[in-house]
Amino acid sequence: MEGINATNENSKNIGRIVAITGSRAVMLLDKGTTEDGQKEQGRPLQLGTLIKVCVAGTNVFGIVTSLNIPLPPQQGAQEKLKLAELELVGEIARRGDELRPRFRRGVSIFPGLDERVLAATQEDLALVYAAPDRAVTRIGTIHQDRSLPAYVIVDELLGKHFAVLGTTGTGKSCAVALILRNILAKHKNGHVILLDMHNEYSRAFGECAEILTPKTFELPYWLLTFEEFEEIALGASRDRQIEANILADTILAAKRLYVGTKQDRSLVTVDTPFPYRWSDVDQILDQAAGSLGTGQNPSSYLNVKARLKSLRSDPRFGFLFPVLSGRDNMEQVLSQLFRIPVAGKPMTIVDLSSIPSEVLNVVVSVLCRLTFDFALWSDRSVPIMLVCEEAHRCCPRDSRVDFEPARRALSRIAKEGRKYGISLCLVSQRPSEIASAVLSQCNTVFALRLSNNSDQDFVRGVLRESGIGLLDFLPSLRNAEAIAIGEGVPIPVRLCFDELADENRPLSGSAKFSVAWETDVRDRNFLPFVVERWRHQAP
Repeated sequence: MEGINATNENSKNIGRIVAITGSRAVMLLDKGTTEDGQKEQGRPLQLGTLIKVCVAGTNVFGIVTSLNIPLPPQQGAQEKLKLAELELVGEIARRGDELRPRFRRGVSIFPGLDERVLAATQEDLALVYAAPDRAVTRIGTIHQDRSLPAYVIVDELLGKHFAVLGTTGTGKSCAVALILRNILAKHKNGHVILLDMHNEYSRAFGECAEILTPKTFELPYWLLTFEEFEEIALGASRDRQIEANILADTILAAKRLYVGTKQDRSLVTVDTPFPYRWSDVDQILDQAAGSLGTGQNPSSYLNVKARLKSLRSDPRFGFLFPVLSGRDNMEQVLSQLFRIPVAGKPMTIVDLSSIPSEVLNVVVSVLCRLTFDFALWSDRSVPIMLVCEEAHRCCPRDSRVDFEPARRALSRIAKEGRKYGISLCLVSQRPSEIASAVLSQCNTVFALRLSNNSDQDFVRGVLRESGIGLLDFLPSLRNAEAIAIGEGVPIPVRLCFDELADENRPLSGSAKFSVAWETDVRDRNFLPFVVERWRHQAP
């Protein structure tokens, strides 16, 4: 460990420990240390600066989380009492049989009172922020030293879920695109499905992504559970409970007619993903409406039939109700969604921007549930990553908001998905509106600038990680800067994401009002073009 000892000899003494509580310590800066924390030479001692303490054969590293002068001197006094609060994050052993020193998170031997605190050198920073001996991917640079790359640990990041949070305009979409692009560049046979709420990512991944729109993919009605189908078919019906019972009996009977003798009909339930034909549904409803033994008003059966016919004839729902009803294409649907085989496109981007708002949450619910069920029944042989944009909308904190099954499906992935090979990425500008039970399952968080106090407090509340003091920087981060905390990064760190090329940036920028309002719209074909897209729901 001669290199480590030489590094310590070159380090500058900047203070001593005067208080310690668990992973937090207080340092008294040496007299003669300048206002910016420098002592003759070295790096400025600022918030987020890395320091070290030499303890019993180990260099313990900490992050400066606070600087203060508790008792400002009166005029004419010579010295100021200057304190710095530290958060201890890990250590490097100075002795042992390792060929090269390695940084490890966690502290085995804590500093005592009066232990000397040293400034971290360039060599220290290179060791602490070095790529671990595992699969890693570069995503940016370290704020404290822009010459050092920032890495994510791929298996820890994906295996334990992660979140990208930040106010609108801070660079969330670019951060997500960068992380995914860099991971997929090294793992070309990945399986990523991204729920794109606003058609932002279509150009961000080029030829490595399959773009699915309501015009190019099917999500057949028979893949929906009864709860999901009921929400679409009956909506706010005044007689919903009566009609729901009729619909359930009808769908079950139609599925069993389709199965016939090919399967054990007793195993078929109203939720089993077996196809059924609309001709059978109509016939069953007509027979029940004309029967005297049903005990129901015939008008209820006719109402259900009319609602189903209306849905099937609405072109906006064509992806749910294909022309060829009852066709068993479940394998093709799963192949398209989850990229099996990958065929050079490891990512599926599902463009949800043109999905009718009244069924959007149901579609999200179906996609999340299919992801979980596929992982469950494939025995973890195909790990899948699900990226959920606008997570506060899909999984709201208030269970009374929106469609409960969508929230339940995401919650199940967050809590149980890791066991079945599902990685979840949540993206949101309002983390305080996400169900805390879901966000707390994300073991890595990239927090970009958050200006709202409730969002800042909520993020602090769901994290249980050393380095959480870095979150105090959230209101002052610049665009494309983030605080990264969790298992997916070698150490809690403030980083700056690498810049994406213009052609790979998501379409998430704000409208340029000052430019657009300088000229008038004189093209006579403009409004006809808009109306045509509007009527045909063409993105």
